[in-house]
Amino acid sequence: MPSTCRACHSTDLDVMVDFGALPLAGGFLVDEVEIAREQRYPLAVHVCNACALVQIVEPVDPDVLFQDYSFSSSTIAGLVRHFDDYAGWLVDRLEPEFVVEFGCNDGVLLQPLSERGVRSVGVDVSENITDLARQRGHDVVTAFFGPEAAEQIRSEHGRADVVTGSNVFAHNADPESILRGARILLEPGGRLCLEVMYAGDLYQQVQWDTLYHEHLTFYALHSLRPLLERNGFRVVHAERVPMHGGSLRVIASLDGAEEPDDSVEKTLTYEADLGITSPDTWREFADEARRTIRIVSDVLGRLSETASIWGYGAAGKATMWVNLCDMRYLGGMVDASPLRAGKLMPGTHTPIVSPGEFRQAPTPDFVFVTAWNYLDAIRRTEAWYPGAWVVPLPQLSFS
Repeated sequence: MPSTCRACHSTDLDVMVDFGALPLAGGFLVDEVEIAREQRYPLAVHVCNACALVQIVEPVDPDVLFQDYSFSSSTIAGLVRHFDDYAGWLVDRLEPEFVVEFGCNDGVLLQPLSERGVRSVGVDVSENITDLARQRGHDVVTAFFGPEAAEQIRSEHGRADVVTGSNVFAHNADPESILRGARILLEPGGRLCLEVMYAGDLYQQVQWDTLYHEHLTFYALHSLRPLLERNGFRVVHAERVPMHGGSLRVIASLDGAEEPDDSVEKTLTYEADLGITSPDTWREFADEARRTIRIVSDVLGRLSETASIWGYGAAGKATMWVNLCDMRYLGGMVDASPLRAGKLMPGTHTPIVSPGEFRQAPTPDFVFVTAWNYLDAIRRTEAWYPGAWVVPLPQLSFS
């Protein structure tokens, strides 16, 4: 089993929390045949005692994880707004002429870049998702982003001003391959822009439910910066953004072509004050995560004896909650994505239904919001619902 930290290469890692064997967060099922073949995979999360990076060191084969991906970003209004804002941010701040996005999904960023007159190429490993992007008129490559894909794009399109990836860099067990690809592809003085789920928000909001097989690494700036520097990039800007419950956005300049602004030092100071630079902080986090799981499991389990409960949001978080809290009592799981509706939840095999089908079903007493980071949008969409919304994080609440 791999035992080297992805950020600092230390071999001094400890298990922070072990969830046992779980189904894949995106392993949605269609029928009894698939149920019979469903696999579970070990899910132990480690912390590095040298740099405090939280990471899964035993990754599932990415061909298994991403061969039929069920997350289409453009079906989520909040993400569409985020990527429109991000496209504007890139254009206003960096004025790029050519952008390459790895992990482009269905073209949710490529579209607003195109609307702003920026030439772009996307890269994504999931064939079904890149097919969607092509149908929308985008130039995309179906591949893992690394040196080979970078050479192909450079030979066909030239060098890029900006290489970017949102909520995908941390999904890769070999982040240095991505960085080598970026070096090949970027022009001298080019910029690498990353958005990664932020370890600071993970800690503050006890977001244990994002610790699933697909999410291999949870970076903070203090762990990300040395990794980038070792591969020829200097972090020159850092800021927090609300995407996916809290993310970190960084700009890194190739070969140190720029000086850092004061946001870099401010972010590093914030992380030190928060305590997330210490492995002991993450051990305390694991204890709180286990406590949260016990509370939700006990409370909802008792409620289910006399009340009807549904779930809302069939994202990876949902797979974690329904399996670790054994929520086989859910009447259904609501999700707006056509890639999920009509399928069954991993592990518990709860049927996934569209919002329209939810409105036509008998009204449940409670709805457990597994997609808690989209609570406000869900409540606006389902303003008709007369029952109680149950929100698990940062602490269990009813509204």
